[in-house]
Amino acid sequence: MRRLLISLVACQALVACAPAKTPTASSAPVAQSGPSCAASGGFLERRGRMGAELCVHRYADAGKACHDKADCQGRCIADREGGLPAAGEPASGKCQADDRLFGCFAEVRDGKAQPGLCID
Repeated sequence: MRRLLISLVACQALVACAPAKTPTASSAPVAQSGPSCAASGGFLERRGRMGAELCVHRYADAGKACHDKADCQGRCIADREGGLPAAGEPASGKCQADDRLFGCFAEVRDGKAQPGLCID
């Protein structure tokens, strides 16, 4: 009986060690041809250090004043006058221009700056 109990505990421990599913990157740039990009309402543009050709879609509310992502189609990006605001500092921003954001920026959520992030 004792061996059975030890075997069951060992099996449970092994099952608990099973690797988690690998997350998939859904926001990774997807190569699109000119015609299919245009058909989706976008335009092709080279961006980032690698100059990758990406299909870019502009947001209708680009540049609108915001205090949270809920105010925008994309993200609410902190105004950069004088550099990025410190995380947690009260901040206002402008709605993201398009769906391919590159460079250094800080998001604004609930009127507060989030930690800065650089994407290239």
